[in-house]
Amino acid sequence: MKTKECKQIVKRLMKERLYQQMTFDQLAAFMDLSKKKDRQMLNHVLKELNIKTKEGKEPTRPAKDRNRPSNDERRRSSSNNDSPKVEGVLRGNQRGFGFVIPDYSIFSEDIYIHEKNLYGALDMDKVSVRIISEPGEKRPEGEVVEIIERGHKKIIGRYEKGKGFGFVIPDNDRLCKDIFIPERRGNMAKTGDKVVTEIRSWSDRGKNPEGEIIEILGNQHEAGIDILSVLKEYDIPMEFSAEVEKQAERLTAKVTDIELEKRRDLRDEIIFTIDGDDAKDYDDAVSIRKKDNGHFVLGVHIADVSHYVKQGDAIDQSALERGTSVYVIDRVVPMLPFNLSNDVCSLVPDKDRLTFSCEMEIDGNGKVVDYSIFKSVICSKSRMTYGLVADLLEGDGSHPNRLQPFKKELNMMNELHEILRVKRRLNRGAINFDFPEAKITLDKTGFPDQITIEERLVSHKIIEEFMLVCNETIAEHVSKLDAPFIFRNHPEPHPEKLSAFRTFINRYGFKLGKNDDQIPTGEDFQQLVKDIHGKNEERVITLLMLRTMQQAVYEGHNLGHYALGASFYTHFTSPIRRYPDLFVHRYLAKAIFGKINKRAMDYLEANIESVASHASETERQAENIEREITKLKMTEYMTRHLGEEFTGRISGVTSFGFFVELENTIEGLVRLQDLKDDFYNYDPELHQHIGEHRGKIFRLGQEIRIKVAKADISAKQIDFVPMD
Repeated sequence: MKTKECKQIVKRLMKERLYQQMTFDQLAAFMDLSKKKDRQMLNHVLKELNIKTKEGKEPTRPAKDRNRPSNDERRRSSSNNDSPKVEGVLRGNQRGFGFVIPDYSIFSEDIYIHEKNLYGALDMDKVSVRIISEPGEKRPEGEVVEIIERGHKKIIGRYEKGKGFGFVIPDNDRLCKDIFIPERRGNMAKTGDKVVTEIRSWSDRGKNPEGEIIEILGNQHEAGIDILSVLKEYDIPMEFSAEVEKQAERLTAKVTDIELEKRRDLRDEIIFTIDGDDAKDYDDAVSIRKKDNGHFVLGVHIADVSHYVKQGDAIDQSALERGTSVYVIDRVVPMLPFNLSNDVCSLVPDKDRLTFSCEMEIDGNGKVVDYSIFKSVICSKSRMTYGLVADLLEGDGSHPNRLQPFKKELNMMNELHEILRVKRRLNRGAINFDFPEAKITLDKTGFPDQITIEERLVSHKIIEEFMLVCNETIAEHVSKLDAPFIFRNHPEPHPEKLSAFRTFINRYGFKLGKNDDQIPTGEDFQQLVKDIHGKNEERVITLLMLRTMQQAVYEGHNLGHYALGASFYTHFTSPIRRYPDLFVHRYLAKAIFGKINKRAMDYLEANIESVASHASETERQAENIEREITKLKMTEYMTRHLGEEFTGRISGVTSFGFFVELENTIEGLVRLQDLKDDFYNYDPELHQHIGEHRGKIFRLGQEIRIKVAKADISAKQIDFVPMD
């Protein structure tokens, strides 16, 4: 640990609400500092910060009584009252124990909580834990001393009716307690119904919580109920309030003469949309032409949602709360009411629509040499799909294509996208993560009858490049304005993860950058991608490379985007489905028309960070939902392939086994307990298991033949066994 990092941890610890003064030895153990030089560094930091450690025993500072365990239970460790305490979120395990993820990264790993030391705490509860492991032990262990806040207000599960009572078995297998339902609170639910349960009383003595059924979703075997259950688990609002719907219905797509006078009229220009086959909300359209000097003029025209959704009105408040539309396999839960997202704001063909345009002049090196941002009116000339555009650009021309009238513009777009990708992005060190994505097709009953890899077409790449350069241009423009805005920031890779990644790839003969002590540049990552191309380790190293990256976040100040190699980046191009884009539209329009007055500035300064933080949270939630539903349907798909053999690659190695990913991205677990031919030792540094007697190795990236042994839909878990 370096002095700077030590100082940051100590400062954060002193500000921790439940921090209690420790002795120097306790503090050193708490920070996992066992070496003499590290303890000397800590002593120096404490003197520099003028922080004194405890010599004798002092009374501990009491915390507020919030769902606190009973007095008898608190006395269970009275002899250890001066042990350090940590706040964090508990993640349960289906086997009964749990881990607390600390609020601050003081421990190198999460804190293990034995089942007997949970004292009524459940998955996702915010808890305070006392460290009960001895200093220097490999894994910190603790016990719950306070349940600060319950993580689940409502629980989704399957109802089982008994005589005079019932139980709800939670869908979330991390919640290891069934919910007791008295008959009077069963709401006429039947056995096998999927229900929403509200907890009425919690137990801190290991008994089951008691709840009431507040909504019956339907029988567990009905088509779509499984996906609806996941959405309900995350408390996604499925309906809009009557006030929001009423306000939305009053809005009309008709463009008045008065509004037309305020905007640039682009209705005669060749502008069109390119989207997926199933898309209903078209929020971006594009246009292109060439100037006499050979420069491209790219127009990106975005639905002007902010014209209809005013700050603070019912629709805006609803959109802010939702943060984003949620796209899952068989449905969309929209951020905006359907009248807006699919009609009034949607850039449907042959209809006049209000837009916010960014027109960029781009030279042969992909540099934006000039641009203009303005309100406009367009009339889309065609609703194109990715498949049709790719057929026109890459096809052999053997079948007619209704896009032939736009062939000139599409070829020009194809030419520009290559310039933007290579000469603009890759040349400045942008990192390309091109992962295959699974496409899941459901039959009429909701069963996944096909899982394939979704092909990434040239048309996808064209739109991606155009949206990237537009977002970047907007971000650079707003950065020059004297007002805070929402930016899309992506920080440098985490140093610890980067170090572990470098150690791993070095063992395979690969290197990331010339100096392992420096943060790698985008060019360093690009070179590594070239080096591993076509190698057996390519997929695994690429996945690990992605895991070294930190997550991109929305913030009210600009820090740049590391993966894109961009000094400025924001989101402007999807205001129908993302709230940050709508927010940027609203205040960019005010800036253009000189309306960022003191009132607007005060609002921005007071609210920008909270809006950005909430947007990041809802984005992560939508990603988690998508992952969970994908896992659910992949598990369901494999129930019809039990006993079948497949070839895959080891995609992850843990202390309890290893994961194998098939070609269609389905992933299953090979458990150590199922490897009967030897006793296997886990090597975390090399990401492998080695047989103690026969020397057989199961290593990350290794190709392996497996058989499907089990597919547990309730746990969303697939088990494989090796064939060799």
